[in-house]
Amino acid sequence: METMPTLPFERLTVIGLGLIGGSMAMAAKERFPHWQVCGIDPQSESLQFALRHHIIDQAALTLPEHFEDNQLIVIACHVTPALEVLRQLAPCIQGRNIWVTDIGSCKQKIGALGQTLLPTQFLAGHPMAGKEFSGITHATPLLFAGKSYLLCPHEQSDPQLLANLQTFVRALGAHPKLIDAETHDRYMAYVSHLPQLYAVMLTQLLDRNEPGRLMAYHGAGLDDQLRLAASPYPMWGDILYQNAEHLETALLGLRAVIDEALPLLREGNAEGLKVWFDRANEMHGQFLGLQANRSGLPLL
Repeated sequence: METMPTLPFERLTVIGLGLIGGSMAMAAKERFPHWQVCGIDPQSESLQFALRHHIIDQAALTLPEHFEDNQLIVIACHVTPALEVLRQLAPCIQGRNIWVTDIGSCKQKIGALGQTLLPTQFLAGHPMAGKEFSGITHATPLLFAGKSYLLCPHEQSDPQLLANLQTFVRALGAHPKLIDAETHDRYMAYVSHLPQLYAVMLTQLLDRNEPGRLMAYHGAGLDDQLRLAASPYPMWGDILYQNAEHLETALLGLRAVIDEALPLLREGNAEGLKVWFDRANEMHGQFLGLQANRSGLPLL
């Protein structure tokens, strides 16, 4: 029988019962059946769904005035509202046996705020998991299985909190990786935020060139792009604006690559284009190797 990991938490509070928050509550209920799981969300429909499906034990529409000790609070709302939630939480829990993390795709702003308000009680996190569909109705306890889960400690971080969060992340089925907040946001601009924006940009291009005809002839390559483009604006607009500086650098880099591609095509430079394809194939092979040995990824 698998041994249940030991953690100093008796309660989990998830603020924001969307896809990520709902999936985390589900996974925690399975892995830690003795925990009390509370869900906080302004949408009563999400709370009712969570209660009806036994995802949470308690529900609230707003932040309570009091929080029990010995619990983990996960801020699972969009990246800008998460900042205000953290500001509201801090006075209620400072100096107590209550620890806080978040799940947002931007880490610099909330990491800096957490370091100021709750230097030893808050540690920023980012599960590299998701779907193109939002909402708790699409939540699954398997969402984090095999995925990387980035944690962003700083010089004041409590080593025990970091160790506890790593244990919690592994219990969800994910692989914890350490990275500083600035590097996180810079990397995400290239590997997450630009791909999302590029997919939306591609749909704009299609929409301006007989989309009804084009869509009738699309292949599998377009399917993945359209899946990304279907992601919700309320979440992604928030992310793109908050990481705009790093995203601008990535976009300018993409523009430079496009500028290099044009003469390769105009001049029929087969050798130059072949070099690009060879490197693309090498990178794909490296990616497959990392996927096959994800648990062995280095600490960043």
